[in-house]
Amino acid sequence: MVPTRNEAGNIPALEQRLVEALIGIDHEVLVVDDSNDDITRPVLRETVQRNRAWTVIERIPSHQTGLATAVVAGMAAVHGEAICVMDADLQHPPEVIPALLGAVERGADIAIASRYVKGGSRAGLDGTVRNLASRLCTWLAQAIFPEARRTSDPLTGFFCCRRSLVAGLEPRPHGFKILLELLVCAPQARCADVPFAFSSRHSGQSKASTRQGILFLGHLASLFMYVPGSARPFKFAFVTSFGLAVFTALFYTLTPGIAVDPLIAWPIAAAASAGCSLAFHHLFTFRDLASHGEPDGARLHYVMAAVAALGSFTLFAVLLLPGRHALLLAAAAGQGFGVLMMLGVSRPALWARLRSRVPLLRRFDLHSLSRELGADVAIWLPADGNIEENHFQAAGGLLPSEMLMTAARSRQPTLVVERTSARPQPRVNIETSSALVVPRYESGGQVSAVAIFVRRKRKPFQPHHLDRALSFVASTDRWLPAPGNSPGR
Repeated sequence: MVPTRNEAGNIPALEQRLVEALIGIDHEVLVVDDSNDDITRPVLRETVQRNRAWTVIERIPSHQTGLATAVVAGMAAVHGEAICVMDADLQHPPEVIPALLGAVERGADIAIASRYVKGGSRAGLDGTVRNLASRLCTWLAQAIFPEARRTSDPLTGFFCCRRSLVAGLEPRPHGFKILLELLVCAPQARCADVPFAFSSRHSGQSKASTRQGILFLGHLASLFMYVPGSARPFKFAFVTSFGLAVFTALFYTLTPGIAVDPLIAWPIAAAASAGCSLAFHHLFTFRDLASHGEPDGARLHYVMAAVAALGSFTLFAVLLLPGRHALLLAAAAGQGFGVLMMLGVSRPALWARLRSRVPLLRRFDLHSLSRELGADVAIWLPADGNIEENHFQAAGGLLPSEMLMTAARSRQPTLVVERTSARPQPRVNIETSSALVVPRYESGGQVSAVAIFVRRKRKPFQPHHLDRALSFVASTDRWLPAPGNSPGR
């Protein structure tokens, strides 16, 4: 997959080197072109006519929103099981592609062509300033996002990934750095570095500029704010510091200031601190872990917070036994103990073990999820498009079968709301029919089944219900109906 913009001088050499590098490998070359000159698109059209492996998507000016969005558009259009992304200027040598494909075949979800491992080189970067800017941006990305530390070169534009990794993802990258978007949005992906020498441009001018640097900073901010679970250490440190500041200020006011007994002041200050911390952690730091893919997960989250608070208070009380001195030091030790407990129990590996052992986090099936969402009906539909009328008998006529069939056949996450009348209703107790259409993806990125949730109540399903259903259905393969089972209530 090759994004291009005014690259007419590079296309013939790129075609030749791709042909030589991919001998014996079944492939397609998909070019997403944003050119605004008069020569690149004619050259691309001639290449497509001459080489059947080539396909070109010519984006209109209103859709030309940058290299990263061109890559996203290309990823949505490819057909192969592996997607290789590279530039057209030959700074990314096509001869490295077989090594990237080999890494994916050996189990990597993303194979990354790295300039910063043994055997790699960044000689093609022009000048000291650009070299320094590249390293600073890499260090910044890896400092903020632990997800970026799985590779030595998270900002490279040359990589290969499984199509199943990006199936269903809706990236929102800014500027050039699509790989960083994938690393942060798919933190469980297995990564492998493949060394390559970053070459000089074959023809044309570099697209790097100050504007691209600003876009990169905007991309970092977007990933930080809008990807739950990203940059967790920074978020945890910020929220914890805020909570400890609330605790310290209130505890100090109550003990030396008002002379409240420390064993009474501590719970008051700790409750205020915990309330602030829990709210911000739930909305900010651990938003992706609040339910851990389970409708009951949030309960255990609060249980663990209560256990951490009890442990903190116990340590504080024990430290006060020899005498009432160094109150703030003892309080700080107690709060630090609680912070460490919360940090420990928030580890995904520990939650995975808890889910398998604690009855509170029981394994949910489709109908348990249906009850959690407040649906009246939950049914599975086949993903092959062979949907018959009797598949909808369980829906009890809550929505027209034609409407549900159309939504299910699209195999896209869909929220359907049917109003009973075209007129605004004076009453607020009018029932409305609504449905959620939730596809279930196999490991290869194909839809294996479609879940339908139907509700007829005063309040229809809302977009957050669809988000929750998508999260639960995608969390594990346990949602798939048993072979041979027909859809039902």
